[in-house]
Amino acid sequence: MAEVINSHAAFYSITEGKFCRTFKSATNKSVERINKNGKVVHEEFCDALSGRITDIKIKDHPEFGKFWMITLSDGAWTGVVQMKYSSGYASAFLKLLPNVDLKSDVVIAPKMTIEGDKKKASLFIMQHGSPLKHFYTKDNPNGLPQMKKIKVKGKETWDDTEMMEFLEKMVFTEIAPKLNAAGQLSGSESNDIDDLDFQ
Repeated sequence: MAEVINSHAAFYSITEGKFCRTFKSATNKSVERINKNGKVVHEEFCDALSGRITDIKIKDHPEFGKFWMITLSDGAWTGVVQMKYSSGYASAFLKLLPNVDLKSDVVIAPKMTIEGDKKKASLFIMQHGSPLKHFYTKDNPNGLPQMKKIKVKGKETWDDTEMMEFLEKMVFTEIAPKLNAAGQLSGSESNDIDDLDFQ
């Protein structure tokens, strides 16, 4: 993950409940780490990002799979947040999305909690000084299919295929028309995500 100079966009991933931005060289705030490919990376972390949601795309990496790419802008700054297509962060974001006022700024804050020996990823959106509630809940699913328990090679696992397909359709049929400014919401793309550092 690195800065794209020509578009002036800052790229962020989410690591352990914090936004993470990677730089090619050290900054006065960065922490050095060696990623799984043996490459030295310099990362800065923050608890939240703020701005207006101006674009949502899906990008498909041939090795790492599908990612949501959410663009935020406050006029002077533009940031692009990547979330794995099927992740706790993405699920929480998409379930909140119908309650977002797309004409106003939001504050997005990821969170990681530990329950027993498992990590649980989530995400919160604040707007107009208050936290937003999920539009899709267990008590009021609003048509959202629930995850199903299936067996894969003899082991039970949760399958969210139908849920994520429903949420993807919601984004590009209900949210896309509201983000109709030029250059926004071009939909699903199949590109390499060269600007992102995969851990």
